[in-house]
Amino acid sequence: MSEAPSTPSQQSPAPSSPAGGTPQGAAGDLPEGLAAKPVLTAAQAKRANQSLKGMIISVVLTLLVVLPVIAMNPANREGTYQRDINVSEVAAQAAQAADFTPVAPVMAEGWYANFARWTGAGADGVAFWEVGFVTAREGFIWMRQTADANPSWIAQQTDFAPATGVRTVDGTDWELRDKAGNRTLLLERGGVTVMLTGESSFEDLDEAARAVMKALPSGGGR
Repeated sequence: MSEAPSTPSQQSPAPSSPAGGTPQGAAGDLPEGLAAKPVLTAAQAKRANQSLKGMIISVVLTLLVVLPVIAMNPANREGTYQRDINVSEVAAQAAQAADFTPVAPVMAEGWYANFARWTGAGADGVAFWEVGFVTAREGFIWMRQTADANPSWIAQQTDFAPATGVRTVDGTDWELRDKAGNRTLLLERGGVTVMLTGESSFEDLDEAARAVMKALPSGGGR
């Protein structure tokens, strides 16, 4: 009996691959760990450029706002800011509203005024001139002057401190009110009352009283 002729076995053809490469369509087109570099379309690139330009413009506008503010408020290199008010200048302005001459005492070296103003009459009906002095010893003296003083107003201004005696400064008697270290010297001269209040030492109060006496008109303030 004759044998049937042999035929080649039917097998699927192996996928073709580029020379020296991996089969097409198989994983591993790129070396392991190397990601594909994204390619932006023209529209995407345009939007990215617009976003970058917008961010730069925003930063520039912010600097234009912030830098002038910094320039107007420079850092204090001396550590302590001293607001030295020209008391005589403000007193001249206050004189237009006052019915007396606002006193502008010239204080000793190391003293300075950190505020000076005219305060109009409120519900109590008392208008007054006031100045705050920082002393050379870093104390504080608050001066008030008025032609409308009354017992109720004086009591409120001195925090209801009791009268504890008289303090004589260069031959002039000032009424002394003392409460928990908060001292006040009062002087009434020619219908005008001057008050000096502070937690400072008597030395500071006496020094302020001398300066006030030198600056007061001979009539006391009118």
